[in-house]
Amino acid sequence: MNPELKFHSIVISVTTLIVFFVWVKLTDLISNHPFTSIFASGLISLGIYRSIAVLFLSLFQKISQVKKWILGPYYMEGTWVGFFVGHENKIRFISETLKQDFRELIIRGKAFKEEDGKYHGSWVSDSVNINVKSGLLTYTYEANIIDNTFINPGLARFSLERSSKDGHPTCMIGFSSDLFNRAKLKANEEKISDKTDIRIDEALKKAKEIYEKNIGHI
Repeated sequence: MNPELKFHSIVISVTTLIVFFVWVKLTDLISNHPFTSIFASGLISLGIYRSIAVLFLSLFQKISQVKKWILGPYYMEGTWVGFFVGHENKIRFISETLKQDFRELIIRGKAFKEEDGKYHGSWVSDSVNINVKSGLLTYTYEANIIDNTFINPGLARFSLERSSKDGHPTCMIGFSSDLFNRAKLKANEEKISDKTDIRIDEALKKAKEIYEKNIGHI
């Protein structure tokens, strides 16, 4: 079940329970005014549905555990760090923030040079597809590399690693390929937090640890 359908199913279920409880309490009134009750039931049900939907949407936006529960295996929001092997086999450390709701996942990433730690470039994507059945993350992006005079579009494709079929992704391995330089650049990332405001120095420290852990598999 996709997250949006799951959300509305929960809201409808809660609404049905509340409406049923109200109707049980108002049995005598309904019996004496059957036609008026039909009209009133529609208005009451709609009002309760809207109220429950607003409440659950607020909880979804403010409480990460609620978002994690509703999104299920689609849940990827947070900070992801790691590295990619750039052109001429130069290592670039990655820090990405992923923001997510029912319908979209927005990826914002930054890369830093291994040799001196200086800023290398950034990219953003709002065209993301998560295939939970096959465990794949695919997206197009626009990269703004500091040494380039142009914005470079590209494609990224990652295999997601999860502890179970319905678990949340915690690692991803794959590649990116720029439109104007079609070499596949291998990347390896791990999620370090559900939060998106991790300090960059902390994120880069974790990224270097992931690189050192996987250096023998590059």
